[in-house]
Amino acid sequence: MNDAQISFRPALGGSIPAAWIVEPKNPAPERPLVAVHGISRDAEGMARLLAPMAARTGRTVIAPHFDKPNWPRFQLAYCKNRADLALLRLLGSLKKDGIIPPGIPDLAGFSGGAQFAHRFAWLYPDRVGRLCLSSAGWWTFPETARWPMGMGATRRQPLFQFWLSANLPAFLDRQIVVRVGALDNIPDSNTRRDPELDARQGQDRVTRATLWAGALRDAALTHRIKPDINFAVLPGCGHSVADCVTKGGLDADFLNAVEQNNPERRIA
Repeated sequence: MNDAQISFRPALGGSIPAAWIVEPKNPAPERPLVAVHGISRDAEGMARLLAPMAARTGRTVIAPHFDKPNWPRFQLAYCKNRADLALLRLLGSLKKDGIIPPGIPDLAGFSGGAQFAHRFAWLYPDRVGRLCLSSAGWWTFPETARWPMGMGATRRQPLFQFWLSANLPAFLDRQIVVRVGALDNIPDSNTRRDPELDARQGQDRVTRATLWAGALRDAALTHRIKPDINFAVLPGCGHSVADCVTKGGLDADFLNAVEQNNPERRIA
């Protein structure tokens, strides 16, 4: 197994977030992976969990840290302090310094990071390759409900529906991997709840991920795009990125390694 070096890149004020970088000793030519933390904001933990698989595959991993003072609602991507633009600036800086090559990275996220990642990829479909999402609390659906529940306009973002609707075919035209722990089927204190959301998406993360993956397949077919939506429930895993990696093989999913040979994994 190859080794990998983990380094820390400090933030630049409230403009460019800090990041933990995993660099394999023997890097492969594959595009790098951006892996986004959840609401714990433990970017270092994410980098360390992914480092062994990054070393094995030779893929560089960037784990940005969206700190709470500067990006309190980073999960929305398009929010007051624009976490989406912050990530674009970080990637530009890393490319300029030669840490990652030119071109587009793959994008992954866990929990709040999955919320950020799918919204970012929808906003900038030409800036993201493969997309891997795990255990989001809730999702943006390809329908007319108000943003961020759907593509509809809001009072503060009246043109959003045109941007997202125009981007939808390009967003769907990629592999989108959706994962959720089998034990993540009971709402907890961090599960967003309201009557409209529960009625459309369900009350727990397993139901919400299942419905979202199905909605993407339907939207792809409507746009005459062959769906490449890979959905699976990870056995024995709850709402813990460490468990999803160590028990469910989420690191292999994130880094597009050989699919885990686990007969208990339910794939739809």
